[in-house]
Amino acid sequence: MTQVLRVGLIDADSDIRFGRRMLIDSQEDCKVFFEEDTAAGALQRAPEALLDVLVIDHRVRGLDGIQLVGKLIPLYQANDSEVPAIILTGPYFSYELLLSSIAAGATDLVTLDSDSGELLKSIRSSSAKEDSLDFDSLKSLMNRAGGAVFDVPDILVKLGSLEDHEPEVLNQFKLGKDDDQIAAELDLPKYRVRQCMKAILAKCGLATRAQLFLAVNAADGKNG
Repeated sequence: MTQVLRVGLIDADSDIRFGRRMLIDSQEDCKVFFEEDTAAGALQRAPEALLDVLVIDHRVRGLDGIQLVGKLIPLYQANDSEVPAIILTGPYFSYELLLSSIAAGATDLVTLDSDSGELLKSIRSSSAKEDSLDFDSLKSLMNRAGGAVFDVPDILVKLGSLEDHEPEVLNQFKLGKDDDQIAAELDLPKYRVRQCMKAILAKCGLATRAQLFLAVNAADGKNG
């Protein structure tokens, strides 16, 4: 039996939501379970919707998409709920907007002029649990979008709450090592490395490993 991905749509444009719902619901493995057109409604209802993927347009009534993502993630974590994969959509592409989206906690940016297959591909790939990170691609994006500015409030204070093996795991992660490499370097079981990474994300109030990598690099830059 095919596992169905539960998808949410947050977009102020009802016509765009209708088109995306028709596209997604036509797939055997995806279905729209949630829709909202305002930031206030999304903040109130989305964390209770049990979604696998949340597609948020950059233009939402009340907040822009990046701001909304930044407010949604803490609500999920406060409820001890799994943060869904988040895809931002926007009218144009820029490396700066892509980097800002990832820094906010989104997994991808899809533009309105992309073909329908691009959104479906992003939904399917974003729904996969993030146990690895393409460090080279992320570093290349950081170089391309050199002017992008992002910050995580009190990140150094939050990192100061790490315990047990978490600081060691984070240090290896900052060097661009994957879970297998970290496990070998620290002589830890791989599942323990994953547990540490999950705990680090939770303590920092972050949703993805890419977001964590950007945050710690920004913090190191300020201290360098």
